Amino acid sequence: MILEFFEMKEVPFTREIVPTHLFGSATHQEASARLEYATHHRQCCLLTGDPGTGKSTAVRSLIYHSDQVKYRHVYLCDSALTPKLFYHEVLHFFGMQPAYRATEAKRQFQTLMLDIYENEKKIPVITLDEAHHFSDNMLQELRFILNFKEDSMSPMSLILIGQPSLRNQLKSKHLEAIDQRIQLRYQITGLTEKETHAYIRHHLQVAQTPHDIFSEEALRAIYHFTQGVPRKINTLCSQSLLDACVLGNKIVGESHIQRVINEQ
Repeated sequence: MILEFFEMKEVPFTREIVPTHLFGSATHQEASARLEYATHHRQCCLLTGDPGTGKSTAVRSLIYHSDQVKYRHVYLCDSALTPKLFYHEVLHFFGMQPAYRATEAKRQFQTLMLDIYENEKKIPVITLDEAHHFSDNMLQELRFILNFKEDSMSPMSLILIGQPSLRNQLKSKHLEAIDQRIQLRYQITGLTEKETHAYIRHHLQVAQTPHDIFSEEALRAIYHFTQGVPRKINTLCSQSLLDACVLGNKIVGESHIQRVINEQ
């Protein structure tokens, strides 16, 4: 209904947008640069940000644009991840049958990572999402996950993704050894007002919309309500488009934005 009414070729403001069409805000370009550096130099990187700011999207873009000949990516998103489950999931990903005992599975993991790096000449990149929900036991295990050859080298890169509370959690004295092993860290923020306006126009352009749909007043209202958080922008814009369509208006004005906000 919306596509025909606004003469669009594709649905805008969807998380299914292909990585090549992602909007390159300043904060996401910086995050991408840190992630690329960490993977290239086999380092541990901490990427944090409030919900909806695009942390997972940044990693998805990294994986999409990575040289598949050089890197082997593993992405795990499990708030209840345990050390045993971690080793089993990674080993299964690479087609290995994990040992029943956790200590043996850990040795399998270390042997596998070294083999991929030294013999296959590839860099394993393991991304752990929702890390702010990890138990202390899982966070403590990161120290051993990154420990190779008497802690003298690393054949892999580890990316931790979580909300800002994870940064504070890692500052605890009992997690100091983990915090010291994080060589790169970056916190993604929301878009600026100018970027928010450009982000909306970008998505409409990707959807091949033949003309501007959101008024300047609507764009300002969207920013003030969402504070530049992409997920909130997507939701508000999608609902506002539907509201305008139902009312038969070709332009989304501030009144449509306010109507949607008032219904939340």
